[in-house]
Amino acid sequence: MLEVVDVPSRAVARVIDHRDEPSFDVQHLVEAARTAQEEFAAKRKARVKRITGWVSLGVFALAPFAAAAMMPETIVSAAPIAIKAYEKLGYEVNIYGLDIRHIEQEHKIINGARVLMIKGEISNPTTDIRKIPWLRFGLKDDNSKELYSWTLDTSSRPLRPGETTSFVTRVAAAPELAKNLEIRFAHPAEISSNPKP
Repeated sequence: MLEVVDVPSRAVARVIDHRDEPSFDVQHLVEAARTAQEEFAAKRKARVKRITGWVSLGVFALAPFAAAAMMPETIVSAAPIAIKAYEKLGYEVNIYGLDIRHIEQEHKIINGARVLMIKGEISNPTTDIRKIPWLRFGLKDDNSKELYSWTLDTSSRPLRPGETTSFVTRVAAAPELAKNLEIRFAHPAEISSNPKP
């Protein structure tokens, strides 16, 4: 006769019962992700706003310097005193819109005296009629120290667009140490102020 013996089963149970509830669920994960995105967007927006503020301040602070560099003639026309600042920076501002060109120097002996003769042209490259201001001449030594200066009234009619006129000036007994010549348009305070050499 057969005897039936009960053997305990060693197989793993097929159903796992989780009695512990998870500490988070999908809803909490979605909320955490949304909160993180909102914080990131807020920080990025604040950063962009801060950078934009600094850039705006920089542009505002540099705008006058950029205008002064790009439109010196306009600045000097509006505030003539500004020409001194440009001169100190070594920048010559041509508010007249005229060009001085084709300069020639000749040394001659006239009646036993040494004479320096300077010839040149003034042209109007603009599209407007331009009045010709007085010219200022300066003789300088090797160290760029001015030894003698004088002004010349061109007493010419205004130049039409593209027109050119010439000038001639003479100086008797120019300083012997003079090596360089500077020609520019005279400032109002310089007109008729011809110091002796």
